[in-house]
Amino acid sequence: MPEHVVDVFDENGTLVTSYTVILAGDAPDEAYESEALRMAAFDAAVPADRLAGLTAKVRW
Repeated sequence: MPEHVVDVFDENGTLVTSYTVILAGDAPDEAYESEALRMAAFDAAVPADRLAGLTAKVRW
């Protein structure tokens, strides 16, 4: 299964955390980024009221 490191940034563009995301098949980058945002919400990486400002980017 392919894995990618995905960085999660806050609304100011500051790196909050990074995740190694593993998805089955040939998933697009957006799927990895979406999963990283879900992981950040689950881990409470930032307060709930700041979740909407998070963005994610696959690291290459």
